[in-house]
Amino acid sequence: MAGYFDGDGTIATSDVSNRPYRLGLSLIFTDQSIDQIANIRDFLHRQGIRTSNILKTSKGTANIVVVSEFNSVKKTLKAMLPFLCKKSNETLAAIQYYEGKSTGNALLAVFREEVEAGRRERRDRKVTLDIPYTITEGKRITRERKIARLRDAFGRFRAKVTSTDYVEIREEHFAEGRSLLDLMAKYPQYSKETIRRILGRDRGYVGVKGIGLVSTTDITIREPRRA
Repeated sequence: MAGYFDGDGTIATSDVSNRPYRLGLSLIFTDQSIDQIANIRDFLHRQGIRTSNILKTSKGTANIVVVSEFNSVKKTLKAMLPFLCKKSNETLAAIQYYEGKSTGNALLAVFREEVEAGRRERRDRKVTLDIPYTITEGKRITRERKIARLRDAFGRFRAKVTSTDYVEIREEHFAEGRSLLDLMAKYPQYSKETIRRILGRDRGYVGVKGIGLVSTTDITIREPRRA
């Protein structure tokens, strides 16, 4: 399989123009014979490797099977590495990146070096990739940005408590000593559970309009944007 990949295989980088913090890698096996590519796919499946269905190249002149799932890519590359010749450098660099030992830019630099050495096919890109992070850092940044977007969407579309009511309810309770029943009577637009959350008595957060999820687990009187 390693010898086959050396001749008719490719380590491709996914289009990450909308995900600029980490690289996605795919292993592409190509052959004009559908029987041959089916044998390759069956062999990979027997090794526990997840693959695509048998596909056609963009020009429709050959058949391909693709390995894209993260653990399957890493497992396949590590198994082939000791037996590779032409693609050994880029394979080692891809493994190091997927293990969090190098940045995306370091991997792309190796790919460029292999192109200049004539061991890798040149592929022009419409989008310039700049990935100065390891894959671990990239995943963390992506996760943090996703959480921030969800919090923002929650604050704009789903939260029920206004920032003014949030501050006033907490001030009346912690500074003026108003009871839960008093607050429920004064703010009938909120349920008992919502007011309890504002006071930090339930799940420790409340949705505030325009802000998102606000932690309320302490008894200090805080502006919600600083919570």
